[in-house]
Amino acid sequence: MTKNSEQIVITDFTNLASQKWRVVNDGVMGGISQSTLQINTAGNGVFFGKVSLKNNGGFASVKNLNPLNLSGYSEFWLRLLGDGSRYSFRFRTENDGDPHYWVYEIRFETEPDKWLEISLPFTEFIPVYRGKALADIPPPDLSSICEYAILISDKQEGPFRLEIDWIKASAS
Repeated sequence: MTKNSEQIVITDFTNLASQKWRVVNDGVMGGISQSTLQINTAGNGVFFGKVSLKNNGGFASVKNLNPLNLSGYSEFWLRLLGDGSRYSFRFRTENDGDPHYWVYEIRFETEPDKWLEISLPFTEFIPVYRGKALADIPPPDLSSICEYAILISDKQEGPFRLEIDWIKASAS
């Protein structure tokens, strides 16, 4: 992470090999969706693949397992080139080294072939488990983020492509 005043760069995809990205698709539940994350010639991360609803599937994701301490920050920022699909950004926190079973999630829309800078305020993330909102979950402990992820789901069958220039955290 690179500090820049009241922002930090969480990832800019300059070296994918040194980052702990992992693809997780609906195959964990019997589905057949496929996805990957690659760096293109512009140095951006490209998350792409095909979502299938067969075999009770319907999601593809890529997650980063680098821990983050975002105490004092208020939002994520993403610069991305979308395809018109709806995506989710998620993060998981832990307690004394044990990851919580839920994640905090926010959904965002993309526009086809248009670069956007999207603000994702921490106060707008909701706790979910397997896509269902949960009640009585405490606000996230931003000092103990153990993973973050980008996901496509919501019965959006077919090919998808999301190009990501960077992910930052901001204090304002």
